[in-house]
Formats: sequence, structure tokens, C-alpha cells
Amino acid sequence: MDLLLRGIDNLNKVIKILVSIFIAIMAIVMILQVFSRFIFDLPLNWSEELARYLSIYAVFFGAAIALRYQQLIAVEALVDRVPETPRKILRIIVLVICIVFFALLFVKGIDMVERVNTQKSPAMQIPMSIPYAAVPIGAVLLIMNSLAVIIENVKGENK
Repeated sequence: MDLLLRGIDNLNKVIKILVSIFIAIMAIVMILQVFSRFIFDLPLNWSEELARYLSIYAVFFGAAIALRYQQLIAVEALVDRVPETPRKILRIIVLVICIVFFALLFVKGIDMVERVNTQKSPAMQIPMSIPYAAVPIGAVLLIMNSLAVIIENVKGENK
């Protein structure tokens, strides 16, 4: 189990770097867009589209990281009122329900990717399967990090 947790945490380090890169590129592209539009009166057609797609990936990847470190917003009014052992069981049940949802998200995401595979994005002319792939990839990362949190809860460790 420790090997699995280390593997997930190492992958999460890469994901954190990717999220940072996505956000940095988004910022640069949007600054270039503003500069190009207002200084040269020449708008960049592709900038808003690229920023949107990078934002989608950053949100899915960032959500997976936040889940791993249990930093997603949650309502814990019920959880805080129960003793420690039932609290752990309740948290595990919630995570299992989340995994079921993420699995459904993965299946439907793959279906969406297959449906839009022949379409091209309006400005950049890339296959629409690239931006839509954020859904199943994000779902896999969310499942993986949910499993890591479950393992830590069972072992009695919390990050």
C-alpha cells in the first residue's frame, strides 16, 4: 500500500507542475491578447480558446490534487458530531460514493471524446477530443486520489 501511495504522490507532483504550467501559459496568452488587441489593434483569434481549454485541464487536475489533500469544500456538520470510528467509516462511504460518480464521469467522458473526435475547434483547428479528454483524464486522477485518501483513512493516517 505504501508503494501505491508513493506512486500516486509522485504522479501528483507531476500534476502540480502541469497545473502551474497551464496557469502560467493562460496568463501569458491573455496578456498577449490584451497587448495585441489594444496596442496593435490585431486580436489573436486563438488566445481565448487556448485559455479556456487550459483552464478546463487546470480545474480537473487541481481538483484531483485538492481531493488528495482533503482541501475540497465540504459540509461536515454531521461528520463532526459522530465519534472517531464512525467518522472514519462515514468518510470512507462518502469517498466510495465519489468514486462511483467519478467512474460514471469517466465513462461518459470517454463517450463524449468519441462523439467529438471528428470535430475541430473553431479558432485553433485542433480536434475537439483534446479539450474533451480533460473529463476522463480528470476522472481517473480523481479516482486515484480518492483511493489514496481511503487507504490513508484505513491506515489511520491523514494528510
